[in-house]
Amino acid sequence: MQILIATSNPHKLDEIRAVAAGHPALGLTFVGLSDVGLDVPEPVEDRPTFEGNAQLKAAYYAGHAGLPTLADDSGLEVDALGGQPGVLSARYSGVAGGRDVVDPANNRKLMAALGDTPADQRAARFVCAMAFADPADTAWSLVVRGTFEGRIITPDQADNPAEPWRGCGANGFGYDPLFWLDGPGCTSAQLSPEEKNSRSHRGDATRKMLARLSDRGAG
Repeated sequence: MQILIATSNPHKLDEIRAVAAGHPALGLTFVGLSDVGLDVPEPVEDRPTFEGNAQLKAAYYAGHAGLPTLADDSGLEVDALGGQPGVLSARYSGVAGGRDVVDPANNRKLMAALGDTPADQRAARFVCAMAFADPADTAWSLVVRGTFEGRIITPDQADNPAEPWRGCGANGFGYDPLFWLDGPGCTSAQLSPEEKNSRSHRGDATRKMLARLSDRGAG
């Protein structure tokens, strides 16, 4: 079965494909939006939850592409900020542009919002809600949630404390350089891709989704 992964973010596509590669028996092939030449306006993600936005996107792209579709909505929840940035994670700063512009702006705003909040009060988690929609069976849909627990670094932990929003590490994207993991003693951006996939919210959600699709007999 060919499944469309409804994202324009190549990092997400790579992560999902990497996890799925460990389950060849399912017989699933994953393609991205550019692979199928789908060029439609992005849907407005106006639902109040990750799950709602993921389901909205999965149904939207499945309808346009005519393919079974996986879509995810993911973001960062910081306890000290009442769960912000949450579903607004990608648009937290309000700055428009490519990831090279938006990611630093989001990270600057996050570190400024936390200020001098102590390390033990900077608990946070990445959340990924992943939804599946099949245009041939619109009565059946599926949504799962994956999480990745950690905390936001303090300014003195950054590679350059004068610019704490740059965080630590060059791997990953988005808030990864700011997301500290006590177990390995590093940020998400300092993990190898294999290590990140084994721990991350998207890896967690992908494995849960693959298990559910296997139960359904998707392959």
